[in-house]
Amino acid sequence: MKKKLLYIGALSALLLTACGVEKAEEPDKAQEESDKAKKKEAEQAKKEAEKEAKQKANEDEKKAKEDEKINKQKEYFVKNTQPAIDEWVKTYDQLWESIWKPTFEAIGNGSRDVYTAYDNMKSLKEGYRELTLKDSVPVDGLNKEQQKTIKEAMRDLTYAASSRQLAADKAMKMFDTSDFSPSQMDRIKSDVSASDTQLLKGVTGITKVKQELGLIEGAK
Repeated sequence: MKKKLLYIGALSALLLTACGVEKAEEPDKAQEESDKAKKKEAEQAKKEAEKEAKQKANEDEKKAKEDEKINKQKEYFVKNTQPAIDEWVKTYDQLWESIWKPTFEAIGNGSRDVYTAYDNMKSLKEGYRELTLKDSVPVDGLNKEQQKTIKEAMRDLTYAASSRQLAADKAMKMFDTSDFSPSQMDRIKSDVSASDTQLLKGVTGITKVKQELGLIEGAK
């Protein structure tokens, strides 16, 4: 009986010891799993940070290249395209200011005869005809869309010069035949109005390109 009790006691002690080991192992295993999870999270966070840094570097590089491209286009426009456009518009305005306006003012106050007025309109017509032949400006250093816009703008400016050429031609006939009827004046005014509309359209296209290049306010 005594041996039996000793056996039972030893068995109980062994069972208690085993339970203690299991309880000790459970926290260790939980800690290990926690450490693994934290390590995995840290690695994932590192990968995300590296990915974001690489993406930002690529974006910065792309922006730098785009800025460089725009700066080159801007420099080209200022040195080549703009001067050619300015010269064209200067001639367009000078013809009008130096011939058309003084002629009609003089006819209005009687200080000039119709013969001189006729010759003036003939010179004006030829001046605008020559201007219509100068329908292109340098655009090779611009991007394709900008080239298209400038070419379309120059076509509009050329149409404006053509309309003024038509107005000068009608004025020549008016002075030649002494037909100062309201209907004849309306036809002349219609051509002048058309030239103003076409000129504005062309200038709008040029302005759009200048905005894109950051040369005037309203740029991106």
